[in-house]
Amino acid sequence: MLENKFHQILLFPFSELIKIYKHGFSIMSRESKLLWAIAIIKLFIMFGILKMFFFKDFLKTNFDNNQQRIEYLQNTLTEIKK
Repeated sequence: MLENKFHQILLFPFSELIKIYKHGFSIMSRESKLLWAIAIIKLFIMFGILKMFFFKDFLKTNFDNNQQRIEYLQNTLTEIKK
């Protein structure tokens, strides 16, 4: 019983947010819905498809094991630039 109440309290903000978005999209015009669909498709193309072709996995191709990758990242991320 207590666990169920805890989940209700924890998930309440998310369920309310979903209700707000549902209501907002239900009162939108057809053109607005079409623009949202176009924006979502563009984001999917940019981050889903183009990422495979243009952004190679730099760490996997240049280093043999995890230890070498960790050392490289530590050196480059903590390097002080003047």
